[in-house]
Amino acid sequence: MFGLTIRAKSAEGSAPLHTRLKVEGKSLWVNLRLMVDIQEWNKRKDTERKMVNYLMSLGHMDKLNAIELGVKDLRLRHRLTVQNLENLIENVVLADTREKLIEAEQLKEDIEERRRKDVKRFIKEYVDGIIKGEILNTKGRKYSKNSINSWKQFRRIFFECFKNQSFTWDELSQPIIHKFLNYMDKLGYMGETKNRHIGVFSTFITIAEKQKLHTNGIARKWLCSSTVNDEEKRALIYLTKEELNSLHNMPLTGLKEQVRDLFLIACYTALRYSDFSKIKKGCIGYTSSKTHVIRLSQQKTQKTVVIPILNEELVALLEKYDYNAPDVCEQIINRYIKEICQELSETVPSLGVKVRTLLTKTEREGMEKGRLTFEFDDEGYPVKPRYELVACHTARRTAITNMYLSQKFTTQQMMSVSGHKKEDTFKKYVRLSNDEKADEVARAAVDGLF
Repeated sequence: MFGLTIRAKSAEGSAPLHTRLKVEGKSLWVNLRLMVDIQEWNKRKDTERKMVNYLMSLGHMDKLNAIELGVKDLRLRHRLTVQNLENLIENVVLADTREKLIEAEQLKEDIEERRRKDVKRFIKEYVDGIIKGEILNTKGRKYSKNSINSWKQFRRIFFECFKNQSFTWDELSQPIIHKFLNYMDKLGYMGETKNRHIGVFSTFITIAEKQKLHTNGIARKWLCSSTVNDEEKRALIYLTKEELNSLHNMPLTGLKEQVRDLFLIACYTALRYSDFSKIKKGCIGYTSSKTHVIRLSQQKTQKTVVIPILNEELVALLEKYDYNAPDVCEQIINRYIKEICQELSETVPSLGVKVRTLLTKTEREGMEKGRLTFEFDDEGYPVKPRYELVACHTARRTAITNMYLSQKFTTQQMMSVSGHKKEDTFKKYVRLSNDEKADEVARAAVDGLF
C-alpha cells in the first residue's frame, strides 16, 4: 500500500491524504482527495492495523487499492504522467459522487416524465386551456358554453373520484376505469349522463395518445357505454299546437309577457336560446323567391340556417318587437315559463297532467335531507306535472316534434331548419308518446296491419 500522510498545519479538522510518487522523473506529493479527521489520523498513523481499520471505516481502502493498481498499470504502459494521474484519482474518488449525480438526474427525469404523463394534471391543464380559449375544437373554433360545461363537469367528477389517487396514462387500468364507472353509479347518474362523461373520458385518452403520452389505447375498450332504457330517461316533453295557441292568447304583461313571447318565437323557429335570443332586424330577409326568412349563424355549430317565417303568430311576435328579440337571460326564461304554464294549466288541463320523470342530483339530495318532497307513482317513480318540465329547450323540441307530426316535411327539410347534421341526433328531439306512435301506425295503415 502507498505510504500515506497528511499535510496539514492545523491539529484539528480534516485534511486529504497524500502520498509521494515519482512521476515523469520528479518526486511529487500527490493529493489523493480522500479526507480524514486530523486527530483520528494522528492517533492511528503509527500502527498499520489501526490505520487500515480506520481507513476501512471511512470506505477509503477500496479506493486506495484502485488508485494503486491504476498507478501500476500506467507505469507498465509508460503513461504515468501528472495529467493521467490526476484523471485516475478523480475517476476513482468521484465515482460514487458521479453515480449519485447520475441517479439523482435520472430520478429527476423520471419525476418530470411522470408529472408530464399524470392523468389528473393533464385533464386539469387541458380543461383550463379550453376555458381560456387557448385550446380550440376540431373546427379551429373556441368551444361553446355548453361544451365547456361538459368538460368542466367531467373534470369535477373525475377529481372527486380520484381525490387521493394519482396515476399516469400508462398506468390507466381496468380497475381504475371501473372505479370511475362505479363512482358515477354511486352518484345515481342515469345512462345518458354516464355516456356523456364516458365519451369525454374516451376523448381524453385519444388526445393523450396523439400527444405521445401513452400507448395504452386499449383503455378505451374498458369504457363501456351504458344502455339507456326508457325508465332511465328524464321526461322531455313538447307542447301541442293547441297548447301553443292557448299560450299565445294568454293575457300577460311585463317580464312574463316577454318570456312567453321569446319562448313562442323559439317554438316557431326550432332555435336554441343562444340563437333565438340574438334575433335582430338584420337577420330578417327574403330568398330570391321572396320567401320571408330568418337567416343566422348558429352559435353552437357556426352553421348558417335559413328558417322560413310561415306562422302568422311568429310574424306578429317579430313585428311586436320590431324584429329585435327582447333581452331576457335563459335562467329567467326557465324560471318564469314554468310559472306561466302552471297558470295556464288551470284552463288547459293537459299542462297539469303528471308524467313519470327522474329527479336531479340536487333534488335527490334535498329529498334525503328532508328539505324537498316529491310525488311518486305506484311503481316508485317520481312524477311531476308537465308544466314543471317546461324550459327553454322545450321550445326547440316542440318545434321539431310538431313539424314531424304535421307530416308535411321530409327529414332533410326539417333538419335544414333545426341545423342538425346527423339524423340520429335530430330524431332524439321527436318526443312522441306510445299513443302517438300508435296513431302514426294507424294513419300509415291502409287496409290493416299487413
